[in-house]
Amino acid sequence: MKITINGTEFGCVTRLDAARETRRTDIRYNTNGDMLIDLVNRKYVLDVVFGLMTESELAALRSATGEIFVTVKFNSPEGEIEEQFHVEDEPAPVLTYVNGTAMYGGVRLTMRQK
Repeated sequence: MKITINGTEFGCVTRLDAARETRRTDIRYNTNGDMLIDLVNRKYVLDVVFGLMTESELAALRSATGEIFVTVKFNSPEGEIEEQFHVEDEPAPVLTYVNGTAMYGGVRLTMRQK
């Protein structure tokens, strides 16, 4: 499975959960307490889990997610989606040694659509 973040493709994705959530963005009331405006949007929340990554792959991921908003491209039941997302957490891996080579595991990103 793959995901593209800011033009950099990552093929080491082991799990990608693309859930849709409803967000209320603008609610206004009149002086009687009646709701006048209620804008509701359905946005994606991505939970991405990466497999073991090399140091260079991790550096590329950190570079790609260094901005506040990033462009993410992924496949969904609606087809290929390309939208702006906010990365909530910095990728924080666990260092593991595999046959004497440093590998990074446990890398997980949660992203919310802008």
